[in-house]
Amino acid sequence: MSRFSIQDFSCPVCSVPFKAKVVEAVSHEGQDTDFFPHYIGEDPLPHFIIQCTECNYCAYPDDFSIPFHKDTHPRQKQIKAILEQPLAKKLSVSAQRYYLAGKLYELKKRNSYFTGNLYLRGSWCCRQAADRRGEIELQQLAVKFLKDAVDHSKVSSPENLPIVTYLVGEIYRRLEDRVAAREWFGNVEELVIDQEQQWIIELAKKQAELNEYYIN
Repeated sequence: MSRFSIQDFSCPVCSVPFKAKVVEAVSHEGQDTDFFPHYIGEDPLPHFIIQCTECNYCAYPDDFSIPFHKDTHPRQKQIKAILEQPLAKKLSVSAQRYYLAGKLYELKKRNSYFTGNLYLRGSWCCRQAADRRGEIELQQLAVKFLKDAVDHSKVSSPENLPIVTYLVGEIYRRLEDRVAAREWFGNVEELVIDQEQQWIIELAKKQAELNEYYIN
């Protein structure tokens, strides 16, 4: 079951103190093929991201204690401008938070692996809301940054490389870009360095077969 707590935060952008619901623990049973967990109990997905109640700054809880570099310090006007973008305005509240956090990660020049994961989680929120158009647009952003992470060796650890490579292929498959999906699925096996990761090879083969038979 999901477990939460209420914690105190101080916004690094506008300095306003506020309280927010924070995820302490989760349980899930099964997952989609792009790793979206099927959570047990209250859905924690909207609460992995914290949002300032004053200026709307969004980030993971730990980010609220990290000092900004002077060249990447977001401004309130930048946050407002992102929220005024057409895509942001039509997303659900939860998806919008991930979209905003992803855009702010871009401004802060954060690792593209983490930026891509924010957009991926935002696409999951859209799936929950049955917003296919929003899901597609956030998947397009997710695959752009996750692909960059693989291409430029920004994936956090070597054992994650075949998993992220598979994930890029799976997102391309869901976006119906079958040529790109075929290429990325085909790269998974050669990147596996641990026998315990045989599961990702088998999953890539299964999804590659679905890709060839146009099953989405």
